Amino acid sequence: MLQKAFKRYIDSFRGFTKEIWILTLITFINRAGTMVLPFLSKYLKEDLHFSYGEVGWIMVCFGFGSMIGSWLGGKLSDKIGFYKIMIFSLFTSGVLIFCIQFITSFIGLCLGMFVVMIIADMFRPAMYVSAGDVCFAWRVRKTRKQNTCFYIGSFGGESWFCSGTGFGRLDYYGNWIQRIVLD
Repeated sequence: MLQKAFKRYIDSFRGFTKEIWILTLITFINRAGTMVLPFLSKYLKEDLHFSYGEVGWIMVCFGFGSMIGSWLGGKLSDKIGFYKIMIFSLFTSGVLIFCIQFITSFIGLCLGMFVVMIIADMFRPAMYVSAGDVCFAWRVRKTRKQNTCFYIGSFGGESWFCSGTGFGRLDYYGNWIQRIVLD
């Protein structure tokens, strides 16, 4: 049964163009950076000595930045093009994430996380537009494959790390694996 599911999963990736594989790799790299998120609250609480309430507000800023960034990325992709948005988002968010390590104040981290996530999440809508532009087969199957890459990048890193170190359980993340493989 597992062999059949694995074969079906592998077969579903056949027929994609080189451009789609490149976009998938870039998306994986982009989303793998979010694996630090579960440990951000631990760092804020234990190393920077923020209260749980302050840590919660920093995470709220992270979430609002992500929502606004996704919306803004879609709007700007329509106006100035997906390629410019993707390049801007990837490079600028990388620089900002590097710089955010030097911010230690509560207000600074709230604003920093908000801005970083606005810019970082502008990538996703632009990537969907570019994928639909380069490959018809991707338009038909894009959500499933892109979600695979998103889930592996976002949750795969920390699920394997956490299960190996005792910080978490792989069972929590097993849900998405089951949905992808057995669908």
